[in-house]
Amino acid sequence: MDNKYDLSDPTDIDILKSDFDYYDADEWQAMIDWSLLPENKRSFTFDERGCLMQARKKSLYNNYPSSKQMVWALKIAAKVEAYKKKQAEQAEEE
Repeated sequence: MDNKYDLSDPTDIDILKSDFDYYDADEWQAMIDWSLLPENKRSFTFDERGCLMQARKKSLYNNYPSSKQMVWALKIAAKVEAYKKKQAEQAEEE
């Protein structure tokens, strides 16, 4: 879901909301927990974890953060998934 969104286009905003809805509150929480693990903690900033927490909160109440926050949260989610995939590949090699 690494899309480029035109935040002034209503169609792109709807696509952004759809992509944001792809993750539920439990999945956001899993990303937060994963980013707090000692081996992953240095890969994510305090602000990035805060953005994930905000996304979880908004998702929990079936609400949406601002468009910019949704884009940022989805970029962080993609970053988490990339790190997980990389770790899984490294574990398979061993």
